[in-house]
Amino acid sequence: MKRFLQILAGLIVLILLLLLIIPSLFKGKIEQKVTEAINENITATVSFDKFSLSMFRHFPNLAMGLDGLTIVNKEPFAGDTLLHVGSFAASVDLWSAISGDGIQINSILLDSPKAWLKVNRDSVANWDIVPVTEEIEEVEEDTAAASDFAVRLKMFEIRDASFSFDDQTAALATSIDDLDAVMEGDLSQKATNLDLTTSIQRFNLQMEETKFVKDAFVSLDAIIGADLENMVFTFKENEFRFNDLSLGFDGTFGMVEEGYDMDLKLGAKETSFKTLLSMVPESYLKDFEELQTDGSLTLEAVAKGRYIDSDHLPAFNLVLNVKNGSIQYPDLPESIDDIQIDVIVDNPGGTADNTVTDINKFHFNLGSNPFDASLHIETPVSNATYKGNMKGAIDLESLADAIPMDSIELRGLITTNLTVDGDYSMVEKEQYEDIEANGKVSMKDFFFKTTDWPEGFKIATADLQITPRAMELITFQSSLGSSDFNLKGKVENYLSYALKDGVLQGRLDHSSRIVDTNELMQLSGEDTTQVEEDTTAMELVIVPKNLNFILNSNISRLIYDKLTMTNVKGEIRIVDGRVILDGLKSNMLNGSMLISGEYNTADTLRPFVNFDMALETIDIHQAVNSFSVVDSIMPIAKKAVGTVSTNLKFNSLIGNDMSPILSSINGGGLLNSKGVEISGAKVQNALATMLKNDKYKKARAEDLSVNYVLENGNVIVKPFTTNLFGKELTISGTQGLDQRLDYTIKMPVNRSELNNVAGLLGASVPSSVDNVMVNVLVQGTVKDPQLKFKLDDEFKDQAKEKLKEEVEKGVEKLMEDENVKKKVDEVKDKLRDLF
Repeated sequence: MKRFLQILAGLIVLILLLLLIIPSLFKGKIEQKVTEAINENITATVSFDKFSLSMFRHFPNLAMGLDGLTIVNKEPFAGDTLLHVGSFAASVDLWSAISGDGIQINSILLDSPKAWLKVNRDSVANWDIVPVTEEIEEVEEDTAAASDFAVRLKMFEIRDASFSFDDQTAALATSIDDLDAVMEGDLSQKATNLDLTTSIQRFNLQMEETKFVKDAFVSLDAIIGADLENMVFTFKENEFRFNDLSLGFDGTFGMVEEGYDMDLKLGAKETSFKTLLSMVPESYLKDFEELQTDGSLTLEAVAKGRYIDSDHLPAFNLVLNVKNGSIQYPDLPESIDDIQIDVIVDNPGGTADNTVTDINKFHFNLGSNPFDASLHIETPVSNATYKGNMKGAIDLESLADAIPMDSIELRGLITTNLTVDGDYSMVEKEQYEDIEANGKVSMKDFFFKTTDWPEGFKIATADLQITPRAMELITFQSSLGSSDFNLKGKVENYLSYALKDGVLQGRLDHSSRIVDTNELMQLSGEDTTQVEEDTTAMELVIVPKNLNFILNSNISRLIYDKLTMTNVKGEIRIVDGRVILDGLKSNMLNGSMLISGEYNTADTLRPFVNFDMALETIDIHQAVNSFSVVDSIMPIAKKAVGTVSTNLKFNSLIGNDMSPILSSINGGGLLNSKGVEISGAKVQNALATMLKNDKYKKARAEDLSVNYVLENGNVIVKPFTTNLFGKELTISGTQGLDQRLDYTIKMPVNRSELNNVAGLLGASVPSSVDNVMVNVLVQGTVKDPQLKFKLDDEFKDQAKEKLKEEVEKGVEKLMEDENVKKKVDEVKDKLRDLF
């Protein structure tokens, strides 16, 4: 017996040693194979912190683990994390793997997986990381011809998962946070029950700027009978919950060779109207728990038949019915009563074009005002046929007394009476006489105030007349802060625009007494400094290509930054992704401006502006104090007093912040002035210091005419002549993108002044010359100009001739002396005798 116990103990120790050693022997190879397989089959960077194998954790099963799995995208999402899994764990029946008949997986656990899914503007998805190869078909054929080897799973669990999805092509964003899911069932059997429990603590859905779902709770508890041999699933005990709305499923769902067979019925388990309201986001329906409601709910849906695609649908029917509903907040005086909703969506099967939608009734009372609407739509794909009406009044002050609105003040009366009856083919054929689309929408004494708009947005009156051809804005009188807007005009082709992405056309006349853009862009009650900071953080505005609008504008006073413009008049056209200004006039800076041109975003990758401007007698000092860009590019203008006129051609690419891309600026023009005085500029002070003469600190130019060119962002000044410091000067040069200066000022300088810079001239000056023509080289930068002096080349030639003349005159004067002349004659005689 003792011997037997010793042998048994030895075997146990040996087994334990093998269980400890075997995973270690194979761990490295398995880890290497996993890494190689992943990196060879995806176009992304994959890493993980730890890979583990153990026979003890789930003895006698093999436990595998992977911690910190991360997948990082390459171009065009370089550096973005696609997936991160906190840990992955699996328990595998070791003997099933050894037998070769298949692998029995007892459990799989994904702990804290997080995925960030994206689709960019070019419709490229960041999860598309598996390259397509020609070998796929061969792999599929090999798989089909494989043996009976199979993988069988008993339990799959996800803990604390989160996913986000952002589709820029559809302006769609959705997210799931704190997802837990457990699926149990013996997938090795031909028929089994799958026990599925799933919950999402926070589900969000947003399209454009509208949040349709915010922090909703979603769960599904279901026992599903699974015929795995025939792939038919039968819903037994189950409950789907969306916030407080509870739905139950009955029926079967089968996977067939082509499509899916279904015989399903859905119905609301609770019949309270409040459960339907729980689907409304909290931002639209505050303090839901305190809400008192009444009324009954019916929500049912059925689907029976085979689904293949949108042309082969099963028969389906949806019924939503609310009777005698009401909403009342206990702390508010008003309620919304007599809510009646009757909606039916029906399709007998076949194509999506067979779908008929009927909103037979939509009714409620708010205060003493009833509101009714109905709508019938059929053949939505081939030729949308519609018939409906909307009639009633909504007192917004009563609405604010019925629904809590934090920090919002709202009032005004909206009345509507609309009727529509027609189909889209009538719109395409412009058979407007056959379409019934008539009615009127009016608004009176509208007021909307929030913390962002403390001054409030007001619409004193607005009347919109609707016909099949056009929507005519008869009156629209509004104000936002100190700015006011009055509009009238027509909008045409709105049915084609709404139903089939047609081009919306229109013409509006706009007038305002004052428009303060600083206040409008500020959108808050902060100081002017903050406004200036906010206005720099602008984003590129893309002009829609399906708009064709003409706006005739007349603004008595327009404020932009520090600039005030008066009598702003002109025509603005919006067409084909362009905003075209046609002869826009205004008075500004004690002068006037006329501008024509365009802002063009037709090519969204290369938006640009192209303008012709004529500025007449503009006050320089006011211009500098109104446009910060003038001060940064030409600070000398801040020291100038006077008026200028210019004709300017300007074109440039536009960046994402709406600012011109400096390196792309081109154009040019002619600048004229009858008189400009400049005092104390840095160039003047440097000149006065070097020549030791304070008269250079002040200069006045008369009848100034400057021809300049804008080339790739650089300012090139063509040579021009003017009178400064009582002298005639010629100026030319260039100012670069980096604000470096390279100007030449050709000017006469008094000889006595040049004594201070004589060492800088590099040549001698005839003593008889009073004024020396020099080139003053202005270099350095706008903020730190540097001056150099150089004799003018033309003046050098003149100086040589002058010196020659002086020598000749000196010789002639010496010859007038009789003694000198006698000695010269003697020398001549001796030379003659010698030769």
